[in-house]
Amino acid sequence: MTHPANGTLVDSRRAALAKLAYAVERPGGVALLCGPPGTGKTVVLDALAAMLAGRATRRPLAAWLDDTATDLPEFVLADDAHATDVTALLRLLDTCRARRSEACLVLAGEGRLLSLVSRDPRLVRAVGLRAVLRPFAEAETRTVLDATLFASCGGRMTVPECDAVARTIHEIAAGIPAIVTRLAEFAALVAGARPHGGLVPADIEAIHRRLSLQAA
Repeated sequence: MTHPANGTLVDSRRAALAKLAYAVERPGGVALLCGPPGTGKTVVLDALAAMLAGRATRRPLAAWLDDTATDLPEFVLADDAHATDVTALLRLLDTCRARRSEACLVLAGEGRLLSLVSRDPRLVRAVGLRAVLRPFAEAETRTVLDATLFASCGGRMTVPECDAVARTIHEIAAGIPAIVTRLAEFAALVAGARPHGGLVPADIEAIHRRLSLQAA
């Protein structure tokens, strides 16, 4: 895991990780991990790979399809599986069965992945579990900010100040973890450049406007 905020395993991610860990106990099993962009699918896959201690490899689905190796790891973690079609999903499933029949396959992607799988009876029968990631609840946003942004402020913000800033970040980000992380990163830079190290909601609004202009 890279950035600490991005890699934080809050409750929704822990639940998804627990489901996947259970699903891959069945040799040859197939599981889905779905969620909107920025909700932490790759974070969960990396946590699963770490849990499986060298027996799993995470790669984009397209990279697995291009791989001509004769063998596969015990656990095949295919990211960005929504950016394909039913034929490609079936190809990967058949590849796993042919090269290593007991290999477990985890397909991760956006909501379109669920639609793709539902179009083919073989895929429907193969999938034994579905885990879904959703945007953060406000309490989850606060958990991430406590561990990152507010920790970096070194206790220079009061609890009400932290509450107000956390609420603003959550509302602007609509709970999307990747946006929460980005706002927190820039907020930490602003706080670090100030002698008192504090922040108010207006600072977060200003950061958001600046980021929006950069993206335009």
